[in-house]
Amino acid sequence: MDVSPKYESGMLMPAQQWVDLNRRLVFEQPSLRRYVAPFPPASLMQDVSAVSNEQHFAMHGTDIFDAVRNASPVPLHEFESILDFGCGCARLSRMFLGHPNQITGCDIDGRHVAWINESLSHMRAVKTEPDAALPFGDQSFDAIISISVFTHITEESQRLYLRELARISRSGAHLFLSTHGERAFSKVKDDGPMFNVIGIPREELTHVAGAMDAGKYSFVKQNAGHPTESDYEYGITFIPSSYVRAVWGEYFDVMGVVSGAIHDWQDIVVCRKR
Repeated sequence: MDVSPKYESGMLMPAQQWVDLNRRLVFEQPSLRRYVAPFPPASLMQDVSAVSNEQHFAMHGTDIFDAVRNASPVPLHEFESILDFGCGCARLSRMFLGHPNQITGCDIDGRHVAWINESLSHMRAVKTEPDAALPFGDQSFDAIISISVFTHITEESQRLYLRELARISRSGAHLFLSTHGERAFSKVKDDGPMFNVIGIPREELTHVAGAMDAGKYSFVKQNAGHPTESDYEYGITFIPSSYVRAVWGEYFDVMGVVSGAIHDWQDIVVCRKR
């Protein structure tokens, strides 16, 4: 029986079917690939997710899509103008194929931006510069998603981008911004299972633990960097929920912090523009 017509609506189909198509079925039935977005080259996948296998990349993207979808008080297809801030090579934004409205991505890596604009018909991408104003007008978006950006920047950069996201978001807009909070730190402290993965000096754990207990921001430069790190300071950031509510609350209403929402590792902070 030909079941293909139900896939033509992309993300407007029932969410779990859309996730299953992208996560599993396209690899079991290659003929279904025409219903999902293309995959980037292996080198770009490796940059943003540390995997170069298409199925593993798809799993990352569907997991993030599910986490954001579950955190959102509004169905994602109802947003009129979505920005994927720090979109990489569309690990998440691939999943917005079929969205009825505007999908925009931005990233500091020009290779990612070029690939998206050449390969994905459902979105446009814009190159940004590190620690600089974003190239969007005031009140441009009613939803902003940012995965694995606030997890790697300094406190000064965080403040700059919070101001910019507040400027470009509309009144009532929802923002879904990922952080490393208490759940993530519980997995690295005392030589936890993720300590070797994040690649920071062992002596930094004591410093981070003290900052987390005191409700302060921690940034540690990582040994394993990022392809664009020559342009800015890149490391790993841990932000306790008390800090998020106090400091991010200066810019937005913090509606909630979904602990470990992404891979039982990153939190999703749900904000609303006042």
